[in-house]
Amino acid sequence: MTVKKLALMAIFTGVASIINIFESYVQIIPGTAFKIGFSNIVTLVIIYIYGPKEAITVVLLRLVVTALFAPGTFNFNTFMLSISGAVFSLVILIILHKLDAFGITAVSTVSSLFHVTGQIIAAIFVFADVVVFYAPIMLFVSIPAGILTGVIATKFLSVSKDFFLDKKY
Repeated sequence: MTVKKLALMAIFTGVASIINIFESYVQIIPGTAFKIGFSNIVTLVIIYIYGPKEAITVVLLRLVVTALFAPGTFNFNTFMLSISGAVFSLVILIILHKLDAFGITAVSTVSSLFHVTGQIIAAIFVFADVVVFYAPIMLFVSIPAGILTGVIATKFLSVSKDFFLDKKY
């Protein structure tokens, strides 16, 4: 790993963590912890610049950093929901990226749906049946959230292509 790549990975991890912590202060759907997922822009950028291994590394580091520094005290249940969503999201993100048949926005949208699906499955075990009432709303809202993050990631990649010389988006 080059020094430039290591430095960029650290910067991306920091930016994703800060975005995630900032988003935790904003309630999109009252009474829930639903977020747009702007830190997923960083994940998309990394997977398209460097690949799956680096994306997994940054996501896991972001989850740990935000669990330690997010507002309030560490909450194991919330951490497990985050991990579950991240795992589901990363698996589909990696598969769709490898297929190379869809644009970044489509990949982001499907990844967003899978993130919420992973969280819903985990939440059923943690919070029982009450989650079923929020599931349709969260799944519905994840679609425009995925589109938005995909559009922003696409724009970032297009304006930064000269910085990442040998990468094509």
